[in-house]
Amino acid sequence: MDKIHIANFLPVPEDALDVVRAVDSRVEIHNVSQNLIRWMREPNHPGVDRTEAEAERTEIQGRDRIWFTFFSGDLAREASALEWISLASAGANQILDHPIGENVVITKMPGLAARVIGEWVIAFMLMDAKRMIFHLDSHRMGTWERSEPDTLEGKTIGIVGYGAIGAEIARLTEGFGMRVVGIRRRASGDGTPPAGAPDCVALIWPPERLNDVLSESDYVVLAVPLTDETHRLIGEKELAQMKPGAALINIARGEVVDWDAQVAALESGQLRASYTDVTYPEPLPDGHPLWNAPNLFITPHNSGLQPDYFGKAAHRFADNLRRFLDNEPLLDIVDRNAGY
Repeated sequence: MDKIHIANFLPVPEDALDVVRAVDSRVEIHNVSQNLIRWMREPNHPGVDRTEAEAERTEIQGRDRIWFTFFSGDLAREASALEWISLASAGANQILDHPIGENVVITKMPGLAARVIGEWVIAFMLMDAKRMIFHLDSHRMGTWERSEPDTLEGKTIGIVGYGAIGAEIARLTEGFGMRVVGIRRRASGDGTPPAGAPDCVALIWPPERLNDVLSESDYVVLAVPLTDETHRLIGEKELAQMKPGAALINIARGEVVDWDAQVAALESGQLRASYTDVTYPEPLPDGHPLWNAPNLFITPHNSGLQPDYFGKAAHRFADNLRRFLDNEPLLDIVDRNAGY
């Protein structure tokens, strides 16, 4: 009985890996070493044992039919056994820049972290509306100063990228009495929200109506995948279209915005604030000018993390593995031409 060899590049708990093994008795999971993963990310890292990494790479390339991972680096270039890469992420840009055989299927996991990313967005909107940064600074300085807090009720949030994450953000904002407008690639031309959208969703437009969404939103949330079309989607022109004093929230990718234009908008006051979980480059180096940009608040690309993230990912992987072994169409296949 031929084994089904799977390379696991992720820190998945053993009980979750057992769910994957339970799919078929032929499944054999090989946990990729941290040495190889480090070598893939930083080939010249002094802590890498290059000889061991090269030997493990060769073994994986010739043995493992399936990879469960976030990225591939150049490892897929000569992977003769590889048939399917299952990404434990919503996006695929981190893998499509590398050589992968056309016969290899790539899948993703949209919406896996939608809830916690939505909570991150809500947290920063509340922090913004309630002027929490001001109050924290006052506390540190030991001063009793008041500011005028605002409310989210009645505010308009523009979601640029109304997919699984965008829809969850909309659902969470409903309880705060917010109005939602958005952009969706496959939206109807008359702005009709998609079926099942919460009542707070007023209009969902196709991409050519981006300026309409920007101009009426108090908060603009970027939730698009990184593609050729979305690279620097938000630049000087788009920032000028935004409502003066609006806030920009980015949980997409750093390359979706023109950072020089964004900093200029913050300095001029056109943007009141910007809250971002992504930057370019990433990680953002110590001493980078963005660390000192006015009213720009950065988190280290962790809005989607949660204690059981990899366990959830393994369960979804197991469901797709059943399809793979039963020769059924896989769910959430990446469209290489579209870039996501």
